[in-house]
Amino acid sequence: MNTYPSHPKEALEQLARLSVALSDPAARASALDELRLLAAEARGKPEGAPLRLAEIDAAVGGEREHLELLLLPSIFAPEDWAFTFLEGLLDVPADELAGKKMVEVGTGSGWIPIALSKFTGLAEIHGVDLNPHSRIVATCNAWLNCSPEQAARLRFGTSDLLVDLPAEERWDFVVGCIPQVLRADDLGGAPPEEEQALYDLSNYCAIQNVYEDHFGLGLIARLLDECPERLAPGGRLLLNLAGRPGRAIIERMFSRRGFRTSVLVARRVRQAADTDIRPLVTLEENTKREFEFYLEQHSPEPIRARTALGWLASGNPIWHEVAVWQAELALPRETLAVRRALREAGSGSLLGDLDLSDASQEQLDFVASLARRLAADPVIPYAHEAGDAAFRVSIARYLERFFGLRLGEGEIFVGPEREQTVYSLLLATCDPGDGVLITRNLRATYSRALEKAGVDAIVTNDTLREVKRLLGAFDVKVAILGVEPGERSNLSALREIADEAASRGILVIIDESAFFTITSGVEPRTLFEFLAREPHRPNLVVLYGLVKNAVYPDFELTLLLPVPERLHADLEIAAEATYSRISTPVQWFYEKTFADLLSFRISFEPPSPAPARAAPAVPLPRSARMEALAAFPAFAPKIFREDDPELIRLDYGENESAVPHPLVEGLLAACAAPRRDREHHGLREAVAAFLLETRGVAFESAEVAIAQGVWPLIHDLAVALRESLSRTPRILAVTPCYGVLPPTLLAAGCDVEYAPLSRVLEGRVDPPDALVISQPSNPSGSYLSREELVALASFAVRHRCRIFSDEIFGLVNLSHPAAEAVASPVSVERAVPGVTALTSILGGLSKEFAAGGLRVGWLASRDRELVSRVMASQLGGLPLASARAASHLYGAFARNPSGKLLHPERKRALRRHLDAMRAELAEKRALLASALPLDAGGDGGEAGGLFLAPLMTDWLGKRVGGVTLTPENLARLVYEHTHVVLNNGAWCSAPDRIRAVFSIPRAKLETAAARLAEFGKSLR
Repeated sequence: MNTYPSHPKEALEQLARLSVALSDPAARASALDELRLLAAEARGKPEGAPLRLAEIDAAVGGEREHLELLLLPSIFAPEDWAFTFLEGLLDVPADELAGKKMVEVGTGSGWIPIALSKFTGLAEIHGVDLNPHSRIVATCNAWLNCSPEQAARLRFGTSDLLVDLPAEERWDFVVGCIPQVLRADDLGGAPPEEEQALYDLSNYCAIQNVYEDHFGLGLIARLLDECPERLAPGGRLLLNLAGRPGRAIIERMFSRRGFRTSVLVARRVRQAADTDIRPLVTLEENTKREFEFYLEQHSPEPIRARTALGWLASGNPIWHEVAVWQAELALPRETLAVRRALREAGSGSLLGDLDLSDASQEQLDFVASLARRLAADPVIPYAHEAGDAAFRVSIARYLERFFGLRLGEGEIFVGPEREQTVYSLLLATCDPGDGVLITRNLRATYSRALEKAGVDAIVTNDTLREVKRLLGAFDVKVAILGVEPGERSNLSALREIADEAASRGILVIIDESAFFTITSGVEPRTLFEFLAREPHRPNLVVLYGLVKNAVYPDFELTLLLPVPERLHADLEIAAEATYSRISTPVQWFYEKTFADLLSFRISFEPPSPAPARAAPAVPLPRSARMEALAAFPAFAPKIFREDDPELIRLDYGENESAVPHPLVEGLLAACAAPRRDREHHGLREAVAAFLLETRGVAFESAEVAIAQGVWPLIHDLAVALRESLSRTPRILAVTPCYGVLPPTLLAAGCDVEYAPLSRVLEGRVDPPDALVISQPSNPSGSYLSREELVALASFAVRHRCRIFSDEIFGLVNLSHPAAEAVASPVSVERAVPGVTALTSILGGLSKEFAAGGLRVGWLASRDRELVSRVMASQLGGLPLASARAASHLYGAFARNPSGKLLHPERKRALRRHLDAMRAELAEKRALLASALPLDAGGDGGEAGGLFLAPLMTDWLGKRVGGVTLTPENLARLVYEHTHVVLNNGAWCSAPDRIRAVFSIPRAKLETAAARLAEFGKSLR
């Protein structure tokens, strides 16, 4: 026969034995008799007794139930706020509960599931608790209070929130009444008494390492992070929460995880005596957020924690709100897809940090697709100068399917922002001083592009009839027009303008950006229909700026169509010279958008070929500066066939390594983030931290400029120098140099000179306004030694000559794969005082971190006026998501005032990326060098980068197939005999060299190296 236990451990053993017997139908009757006798002995026992019986009377409508609950010292007794919880649960309409499954976390004595089994038609109620005693106590209480039919709907278990429940189980309701207890100490000190430890475990005192820990909400936040996959379709959360942090904080906790909420029931309850609110006072001071308490149950206004603590110390009670919050996913399909994709991408740790409060369906869809893409292939390659061919094909299909407009992908040019794209158009068609007619409605949009291009802008009225009259009165090369809504129903004036312009060789650009929204419906009165039904006019190009993006307002692309063949080629040159390529993630966003739209309108016909286009009767304008740019070796006609099945290109290549995981996480988090705080990204500060760590020089954020890539910064740096000097700058490019550098400087209005560094240091050149170097050299890969840097710095200081140091390959050091610093002109400031003031450093993500397609570059200079001019010269800006992603990466180098890294694990991940990347590239470099003349390995100094540029004197002058190799024919003959493409010496302004990339896939590189080695052996 049962006897009352003398110790909690004995009581637990008795209840454990009974709970097992109660699960056995054959033993249940006698076990129930024992249980009832034990309950009778526990009745009236005080708090803290080994076993006591608590009694509750619950009434719902006309129903009343009396519950008797056995309690160990380790188990909570029901309190006022728990009664509010039951009230809130029963506020859910009965028909919404009937037949559904519910799990309660923090079930304790099990009284909530027991009461629900009596008052509702829930089919299954599962109570779980981290305290292992709970399962035993709750099971006994269920049989003590329930009929067999009611008890059959109940089960209890041990689980840390939902973690230990079967992964496949889904619940219609996840509910919980979890105490919000903040512990100032942790549980890692001296072990407390066992019962107290278990009580604390039930009280969930441990810090959860989430933001909400600041407000005592850490465990609830963790539950919200676990819930989405555990909810059945249409499933809901019902949580009983103390309102001490304030409703705004609680609402934010739900919304940032993608939940929408409502409050079912709210009551004021007395603050529990076992809760120490002193930590809340400290948090209040640290976070500047006030907690909410009340002097009385019906006080109209709250008091802060510090005031409440003083009131308590005076012997008075305080009150706080308890409310039952109901929550469900606002966008369940999209939220679950994002969470699944982030885990697939190895970025599940982001789930607790995401802010989905303002996320739209389209935004979440894109983040999920981006995560899946990067999980499958973590690369972000450069987009083509005109936009990738596949993207242009999808645009062409959209136009044909929705508007009947047939275009070839070669007639579509995709540029970045409208300003930059129009600037490229003006570079291609106009020289400084040429006339450009522009309607008043577009003047503000393009004023900076017109000024930067140096053209003479003639502003007209917006009325097309008056535009036609003014067109005849001015000598212009280009007309940029916006068609007002009132004139769109009758476009005869536009026909007349286009035809007159064609007779005079004037290019007409119609900006339709304001009237184009990408949609699955056909928008009326667009110029697409006009282009589809009208005869082709080769001088008429329509510009569509994708500027109506509600998800990412700064994800702007520009479509030009239909673009004549020569103008298309010139736009590619302009895009290359200014490196105004589009961002690959932005292209991915619109790729998905167009693909989704095409899925709405099914076509059973194969795509129609674009009709043949007649050449313009009068040639369209082509600027003298474009003629000059096109003449550079970097833009020479290709010597190879694109359809060559054996083709291996070593004339073009980028870092094809995987993007470092911190950058992937940064990009995903940035694309999922809300659009609040438009300018807040911290990239300048993060770049400054990177420079301090890798160059040993401190820059202020005002001394850092950021842009869409390094090459636009070089172009704009040259423009800024020209404006600062108020004359044409003389810039010396140290050779061998990157083939696109000279045309870039020329396009910016500079005079360009060339010389090897040896001539500069020997004083055999006239001091220029600026020297451009790359460290390491692109294309040779050689780093300047410290001695060379000191000599260069001395030359610059002596002649007050600026140094533009392109350090985009800085950390790609293949001689020292563990290098963490970059030897830069600013690194020799102690040896040559004043050189830092003359130096502008440029870098970005494309080479060191293999993310060329993200289009992030930076410039650092002590000359704040020059930095301001560079920023003012920029057309368009860095998308916020790109800036935040880059800031996440560069932030890994930031340290606190005491010198400790702020993000050590992130820094370690970048170190692993750099070590692995450099080791692989070093092997590839050695492989390619072995197939080329001995100089290919370099001069014995440090080497890095992605390219080789060896002297080819061992091959030049020899013969192959009866032809003597010369600097002019070397690349062509190599291709004809090996199908391997190299850049010739003229490309890098060093006639006796070639340039070859070694960062291509290893199998191709091995094949190329074998062919080149055989070619070398065949020379006579």
